[in-house]
Amino acid sequence: MKQVIEAIAKYNKFLITAHVNLEGDSLGSQLGMKALVESLGKTAIIVDNDAVPDHYKFLPRAEEVCNKLGDGEDFEAAIVLDCPTLKRIGKVRDLIAKGKFIINVDHHISNEKFGDINWVDPNASSAGEMVYKIFKEMGIKLTKETALVLYIAILTDTGSFNYDNTSSVTHEIAGELLGYGIDPASVSESVYERRSIADIKFLGRVLSTIKVNKAADVAYLEITRKMLKETGADLVKAEGFVNYARSIDKVRVAIIFKEDVNDKINVSFRSKGDVDVNKIASFFNGGGHVKASGCVIEGSIAEAEKKVLDKVEEVLRSK
Repeated sequence: MKQVIEAIAKYNKFLITAHVNLEGDSLGSQLGMKALVESLGKTAIIVDNDAVPDHYKFLPRAEEVCNKLGDGEDFEAAIVLDCPTLKRIGKVRDLIAKGKFIINVDHHISNEKFGDINWVDPNASSAGEMVYKIFKEMGIKLTKETALVLYIAILTDTGSFNYDNTSSVTHEIAGELLGYGIDPASVSESVYERRSIADIKFLGRVLSTIKVNKAADVAYLEITRKMLKETGADLVKAEGFVNYARSIDKVRVAIIFKEDVNDKINVSFRSKGDVDVNKIASFFNGGGHVKASGCVIEGSIAEAEKKVLDKVEEVLRSK
């Protein structure tokens, strides 16, 4: 963290980015970091591969998230948040691959330490929690808007404080952020309860695909392009769907297979107990956290399911 603070002090123009398929932590941590940099009289622009999902557009200053640099815009250093590998920032990688200084701030255990400075803390609940710690270390006062985006970063990445990455420190930070006048009930409603009828129909279609293995300790779901087309839903609304499979009694590993373009399948893992799904995802050149990871597999959804399920079964039976 000290090196990150020194770099923020050294440079004056920053590009801030995070992983593709934006969610609460990647957005909240970026908006928080932008506020921090600007409070020092410096400039920062957020450039992401994807647009802000509709259900996060209520975030303060979310409209400032861009998908490209404007004419004449430049930067001296890039701050990459919540991203274990540069491949995961998508097309933004082309912008920062030209000798720019890279500051890597992340909490994924699989982080490849691709930056010139790497602050990687797998014990942190979220990138938002890490940005909060920079504010405190630098003695910079938070505004209510910044407290809100950091609270949402922590709230969403801990599964509303239900996941194992929630610590006593996480609760202390959340409590302090609430002290800025944030209403937790309205935040929860904004994040989790603003769904369209298309979103609910989409959830129903996905849940209808659920299967379990013979031992009933692995449950998995499918999302196809056909489902998206027929329901009119957006793939970003599938955030959290895998937890329905994880909630089944006796299930130790839950998986969701999402059909992408160009014969690629995005695979997300969640686990309970002592199963390390980061190691499973790493086998397929993916990664993330011990109990929440992902990877991309080329081929059909049926081919991906066979490969992944065979590997999961192998890991479970070896325990």
